[in-house]
Amino acid sequence: MDIKDPLLLEKANAEWYRLSLESGLFAEADRRFLVTITAEEGGPAQWICVELRDSWDIMGRGASSLLGSGYCRPEFRMLSLDGAVLSCGTTWQSEVSVFVLKSPNRSQVLRKFAEWVATGDIGHPAESFAARRWLDNPLASRVGLFGRNSTPLEG
Repeated sequence: MDIKDPLLLEKANAEWYRLSLESGLFAEADRRFLVTITAEEGGPAQWICVELRDSWDIMGRGASSLLGSGYCRPEFRMLSLDGAVLSCGTTWQSEVSVFVLKSPNRSQVLRKFAEWVATGDIGHPAESFAARRWLDNPLASRVGLFGRNSTPLEG
């Protein structure tokens, strides 16, 4: 989606929601999913369980705070509760992109990246540990490890 499009916010939000439902990031009846958040600068990224409220704005208010670098500038990673769908948003020079990957544990690209993170050469030590755990047991990202509590997501 072109960042100069006057309807960028509406189109980007609509496309994120369509992709999220169709891919299984969440369901209409249960709109909970995981979002990666870095609580403090230089700290480890953590997956938290959130629930999409009726009034939401991922690409506007959300991207202006925890889910991006500014209004209509998304930079996020989201994961379905069962770990079967990974959703990412990013901003390029002149476009906003949202994409989903089903069965991320089968992706050779993600596995190679996780192997690099697990070496400790990049990221926070807690992220290296989490990457190693994921590589050793792809089922570790299942909902049972995150509990049933969720945080409402408005942004």
